[in-house]
Amino acid sequence: MNISKIQTNQSFYNTQPNKPKREFIDIIADNVKNPRDVQDCVAVPRGIFKAYIYLMAGSGLLSVSNFLPNNWKGVKTSLNVLGALLGIVSAVYFAKPFAIKGLSPTVEKGENK
Repeated sequence: MNISKIQTNQSFYNTQPNKPKREFIDIIADNVKNPRDVQDCVAVPRGIFKAYIYLMAGSGLLSVSNFLPNNWKGVKTSLNVLGALLGIVSAVYFAKPFAIKGLSPTVEKGENK
């Protein structure tokens, strides 16, 4: 015979913890053969990260301008100029930590843990 306790307070709310909704990147991370590829962390200064973003945006604009037809000279020239300017800004962000000492602090090995 199975005897269970009588509960005096009834809760009509869901008391089970909510599981977080899985995202697309979680599914990819579960199927990776080497888990260190997903879990490794590299500390990158914010300026270097901005430099990568500007470099990628400038490269994208330059490649888009190459695919435009030749009779759209104004749009093509403006995209080329904007892409080159983004490349220059990227170079400035790359060189800034090395040109001006003490601008970005050095990350210690134990800080990322």
